[in-house]
Amino acid sequence: MLKTITLRLPEEEFSAFDFICRTKGYSKTGKLREYIRDTIKNEMQTAKFSAAEWMKVKEGIEEIERGEYASFEQIKKDFRKRKMENR
Repeated sequence: MLKTITLRLPEEEFSAFDFICRTKGYSKTGKLREYIRDTIKNEMQTAKFSAAEWMKVKEGIEEIERGEYASFEQIKKDFRKRKMENR
């Protein structure tokens, strides 16, 4: 199951991040996903999880590594499609 994160940034930070991504050819979503994965891997050792929580986190990381995720653009398309179908 995929979850969505909404992020609000000051305009200057967004503009700088957007510029870096465009200049380097990065997807903004992909770069944020990479940062989150790195943070999880680096911080996981000091976080205290129950066994059940750890299994969910581990499964999520494995899904991401297998490429089992949707881009933000795909999620928006799916949302618009469902919205039109429910009218």
